[in-house]
Amino acid sequence: MAEPGKAPRHDPQAPPMPQPGGIAARARAAALAPYLQDLNPEQRLAVETLEGPVLVLAGAGTGKTRVLTTRIAHILATGRARPGDILAVTFTNKAAREMKARVGTMVGQIVEGMPWLGTFHSIGVKILRRHAELVSLKPDFTILDQDDQIRLLKQLLEADNIDEKRWPARSRPTKFPTARPRALLAAAARSSTPPIRSG
Repeated sequence: MAEPGKAPRHDPQAPPMPQPGGIAARARAAALAPYLQDLNPEQRLAVETLEGPVLVLAGAGTGKTRVLTTRIAHILATGRARPGDILAVTFTNKAAREMKARVGTMVGQIVEGMPWLGTFHSIGVKILRRHAELVSLKPDFTILDQDDQIRLLKQLLEADNIDEKRWPARSRPTKFPTARPRALLAAAARSSTPPIRSG
Protein backbone atom coordinates (compact mmCIF):
# COMPACT_ATOMS: atom_id res chain seq x y z
CA MET A 1 0.00 0.00 0.00
CA ALA A 2 1.33 3.46 -0.85
CA GLU A 3 1.85 6.23 1.68
CA PRO A 4 -1.02 8.70 2.09
CA GLY A 5 -0.64 11.58 -0.32
CA LYS A 6 1.76 9.56 -2.50
CA ALA A 7 -0.64 7.14 -4.15
CA PRO A 8 0.49 6.26 -7.64
CA ARG A 9 -1.76 7.66 -10.38
CA HIS A 10 -2.32 4.26 -11.93
CA ASP A 11 -3.74 2.85 -8.68
CA PRO A 12 -7.49 2.21 -9.33
CA GLN A 13 -8.25 2.57 -5.61
CA ALA A 14 -6.63 6.00 -5.33
CA PRO A 15 -8.97 8.99 -5.15
CA PRO A 16 -9.12 11.06 -8.33
CA MET A 17 -6.68 13.93 -8.63
CA PRO A 18 -8.25 17.42 -8.55
CA GLN A 19 -8.76 18.97 -11.96
CA PRO A 20 -6.96 22.28 -12.57
CA GLY A 21 -9.52 25.07 -12.13
CA GLY A 22 -12.07 22.59 -10.77
CA ILE A 23 -14.06 23.02 -7.58
CA ALA A 24 -11.33 21.52 -5.38
CA ALA A 25 -8.71 23.85 -6.85
CA ARG A 26 -10.98 26.86 -6.33
CA ALA A 27 -11.68 25.78 -2.75
CA ARG A 28 -7.96 25.44 -2.01
CA ALA A 29 -7.33 28.87 -3.51
CA ALA A 30 -10.12 30.39 -1.40
CA ALA A 31 -8.74 28.78 1.78
CA LEU A 32 -5.49 30.61 1.16
CA ALA A 33 -7.15 33.89 0.14
CA PRO A 34 -5.63 36.88 1.93
CA TYR A 35 -9.02 38.59 2.28
CA LEU A 36 -10.12 35.89 4.75
CA GLN A 37 -7.20 36.34 7.13
CA ASP A 38 -8.39 39.49 8.94
CA LEU A 39 -11.83 38.09 9.81
CA ASN A 40 -12.80 36.80 13.24
CA PRO A 41 -14.29 33.25 13.39
CA GLU A 42 -17.94 34.43 13.22
CA GLN A 43 -17.23 36.73 10.29
CA ARG A 44 -15.31 34.02 8.45
CA LEU A 45 -18.18 31.57 8.98
CA ALA A 46 -20.62 34.09 7.46
CA VAL A 47 -18.29 34.68 4.50
CA GLU A 48 -17.60 31.01 3.83
CA THR A 49 -21.24 29.87 4.14
CA LEU A 50 -22.16 29.80 0.48
CA GLU A 51 -25.33 27.71 0.47
CA GLY A 52 -28.46 29.74 1.11
CA PRO A 53 -28.90 33.14 2.73
CA VAL A 54 -26.90 34.42 5.68
CA LEU A 55 -28.27 36.85 8.27
CA VAL A 56 -25.65 39.05 9.94
CA LEU A 57 -26.91 40.83 13.05
CA ALA A 58 -24.39 43.09 14.73
CA GLY A 59 -24.01 46.55 16.17
CA ALA A 60 -22.49 49.61 14.54
CA GLY A 61 -18.82 49.38 13.70
CA THR A 62 -18.58 45.60 14.12
CA GLY A 63 -17.71 44.73 10.52
CA LYS A 64 -21.04 44.01 8.80
CA THR A 65 -19.96 45.81 5.62
CA ARG A 66 -16.64 43.98 5.72
CA VAL A 67 -18.48 40.65 5.98
CA LEU A 68 -20.81 41.52 3.12
CA THR A 69 -18.06 42.75 0.78
CA THR A 70 -15.76 39.86 1.69
CA ARG A 71 -18.57 37.38 1.06
CA ILE A 72 -19.16 38.91 -2.38
CA ALA A 73 -15.43 38.71 -3.12
CA HIS A 74 -15.34 35.10 -1.89
CA ILE A 75 -18.32 34.11 -4.06
CA LEU A 76 -16.63 35.68 -7.09
CA ALA A 77 -13.18 34.24 -6.29
CA THR A 78 -14.51 30.71 -5.87
CA GLY A 79 -16.49 30.92 -9.11
CA ARG A 80 -19.87 30.46 -7.40
CA ALA A 81 -21.36 33.38 -9.35
CA ARG A 82 -20.53 35.87 -12.06
CA PRO A 83 -20.42 39.57 -11.19
CA GLY A 84 -23.73 40.26 -12.92
CA ASP A 85 -25.46 37.54 -10.86
CA ILE A 86 -24.99 39.25 -7.50
CA LEU A 87 -27.48 41.70 -5.99
CA ALA A 88 -26.00 43.85 -3.21
CA VAL A 89 -28.20 46.68 -1.95
CA THR A 90 -27.35 49.47 0.47
CA PHE A 91 -28.94 52.74 1.59
CA THR A 92 -26.46 55.46 0.60
CA ASN A 93 -24.35 56.26 -2.44
CA LYS A 94 -21.34 56.55 -0.15
CA ALA A 95 -21.86 53.01 1.17
CA ALA A 96 -22.34 51.68 -2.38
CA ARG A 97 -19.10 53.32 -3.54
CA GLU A 98 -17.30 51.92 -0.49
CA MET A 99 -18.62 48.42 -1.18
CA LYS A 100 -17.51 48.58 -4.82
CA ALA A 101 -14.08 49.82 -3.80
CA ARG A 102 -13.64 47.10 -1.17
CA VAL A 103 -14.73 44.29 -3.48
CA GLY A 104 -12.53 45.74 -6.22
CA THR A 105 -9.54 45.76 -3.88
CA MET A 106 -10.10 42.11 -2.99
CA VAL A 107 -10.82 40.65 -6.43
CA GLY A 108 -9.67 43.28 -8.92
CA GLN A 109 -11.54 45.12 -11.66
CA ILE A 110 -14.21 42.40 -11.82
CA VAL A 111 -16.39 44.75 -9.74
CA GLU A 112 -17.05 46.87 -12.85
CA GLY A 113 -19.22 44.04 -14.11
CA MET A 114 -21.53 44.27 -11.07
CA PRO A 115 -24.53 46.29 -12.25
CA TRP A 116 -26.63 45.21 -9.26
CA LEU A 117 -24.41 46.66 -6.53
CA GLY A 118 -25.89 49.99 -5.45
CA THR A 119 -28.56 51.81 -3.48
CA PHE A 120 -32.22 50.85 -3.29
CA HIS A 121 -33.00 53.88 -5.45
CA SER A 122 -30.37 53.29 -8.14
CA ILE A 123 -31.21 49.60 -8.48
CA GLY A 124 -34.94 50.39 -8.48
CA VAL A 125 -34.43 52.89 -11.31
CA LYS A 126 -32.42 50.31 -13.30
CA ILE A 127 -35.22 47.78 -12.90
CA LEU A 128 -37.86 50.37 -13.87
CA ARG A 129 -35.91 51.48 -16.93
CA ARG A 130 -35.34 47.87 -18.01
CA HIS A 131 -39.05 46.99 -17.63
CA ALA A 132 -40.64 50.42 -18.10
CA GLU A 133 -43.33 49.22 -20.48
CA LEU A 134 -44.73 46.89 -17.80
CA VAL A 135 -45.73 49.92 -15.72
CA SER A 136 -46.74 52.13 -18.66
CA LEU A 137 -43.55 54.20 -18.67
CA LYS A 138 -40.97 54.96 -21.31
CA PRO A 139 -37.40 53.85 -20.48
CA ASP A 140 -36.18 57.46 -20.58
CA PHE A 141 -38.60 58.65 -17.88
CA THR A 142 -37.55 61.52 -15.62
CA ILE A 143 -37.49 61.43 -11.85
CA LEU A 144 -38.50 64.71 -10.25
CA ASP A 145 -36.79 65.73 -7.04
CA GLN A 146 -38.50 68.14 -4.67
CA ASP A 147 -37.10 71.26 -6.41
CA ASP A 148 -38.28 69.95 -9.80
CA GLN A 149 -41.74 69.28 -8.34
CA ILE A 150 -41.99 72.82 -6.95
CA ARG A 151 -40.85 74.31 -10.27
CA LEU A 152 -43.44 72.22 -12.16
CA LEU A 153 -46.22 73.14 -9.73
CA LYS A 154 -45.38 76.84 -10.12
CA GLN A 155 -45.63 76.47 -13.88
CA LEU A 156 -48.98 74.69 -13.58
CA LEU A 157 -50.34 77.30 -11.15
CA GLU A 158 -49.21 80.08 -13.47
CA ALA A 159 -50.67 78.35 -16.55
CA ASP A 160 -54.08 78.07 -14.85
CA ASN A 161 -53.92 81.64 -13.43
CA ILE A 162 -54.02 80.37 -9.84
CA ASP A 163 -52.78 82.79 -7.20
CA GLU A 164 -49.47 81.37 -5.93
CA LYS A 165 -49.72 83.48 -2.77
CA ARG A 166 -52.96 81.78 -1.87
CA TRP A 167 -51.80 78.29 -3.00
CA PRO A 168 -47.99 78.30 -2.59
CA ALA A 169 -46.28 75.63 -4.68
CA ARG A 170 -43.73 75.07 -1.94
CA SER A 171 -46.42 73.61 0.34
CA ARG A 172 -47.77 71.25 -2.34
CA PRO A 173 -45.05 68.70 -3.29
CA THR A 174 -45.99 66.34 -0.46
CA LYS A 175 -49.57 66.39 -1.71
CA PHE A 176 -48.58 65.94 -5.36
CA PRO A 177 -48.70 62.10 -5.48
CA THR A 178 -52.31 62.07 -4.21
CA ALA A 179 -53.36 65.26 -5.99
CA ARG A 180 -52.59 63.89 -9.46
CA PRO A 181 -55.01 60.92 -9.33
CA ARG A 182 -57.72 63.22 -7.90
CA ALA A 183 -57.11 65.74 -10.68
CA LEU A 184 -57.33 62.98 -13.30
CA LEU A 185 -60.62 61.74 -11.81
CA ALA A 186 -61.97 65.30 -11.72
CA ALA A 187 -60.96 65.83 -15.36
CA ALA A 188 -62.57 62.52 -16.32
CA ALA A 189 -65.76 63.49 -14.49
CA ARG A 190 -65.93 66.70 -16.55
CA SER A 191 -65.48 64.77 -19.79
CA SER A 192 -67.91 62.33 -21.38
CA THR A 193 -65.50 59.37 -20.98
CA PRO A 194 -65.68 57.59 -17.64
CA PRO A 195 -62.34 56.98 -15.88
CA ILE A 196 -60.78 53.54 -16.02
CA ARG A 197 -60.36 52.10 -12.56
CA SER A 198 -58.20 49.15 -11.70
CA GLY A 199 -58.63 46.69 -8.83
